[in-house]
Amino acid sequence: MKSFYFGAGYTILMLASLAALLAAQAPSGNAITLLTLNQPPCTTLTPKSVIRAKLAYHLAEAEQSEYGFAVSIKFQSTDPRMTFSDGTLGVATITARHDTLTLSYPVAAIRRNDRLKRPVTCYFYLHRNTAPGRSVVLAQTEPIVFQECM
Repeated sequence: MKSFYFGAGYTILMLASLAALLAAQAPSGNAITLLTLNQPPCTTLTPKSVIRAKLAYHLAEAEQSEYGFAVSIKFQSTDPRMTFSDGTLGVATITARHDTLTLSYPVAAIRRNDRLKRPVTCYFYLHRNTAPGRSVVLAQTEPIVFQECM
């Protein structure tokens, strides 16, 4: 009988620890989905190209931020740990917890940047702003790679 109580107490302790761990993680339900893209991935981007994407996003009910939320397009850098864009181009501040929006980004703004990985690869992100100029990614799309296709 003694080992039963020890086992039950241990199980309760483990469940309490698991609940605390799950509560500390980012809230679930954050999502961003690419609905349409005006430049097919098999397109060679030119300096006159403008990437235009319609996106749907959803913020989890538990998400809170003193600095708000945003959706953005970022490009893969030659440093595999980093994506970037030029200034505030391609960033939209969002106020609704779920909606659709269209983002546009002129390729000329990044085309000559030495950090831009080739072939051009971009992602769309849903961010929680944590301070002016700082954010945490809550969700992202799969990579979109623009390359000539045979």
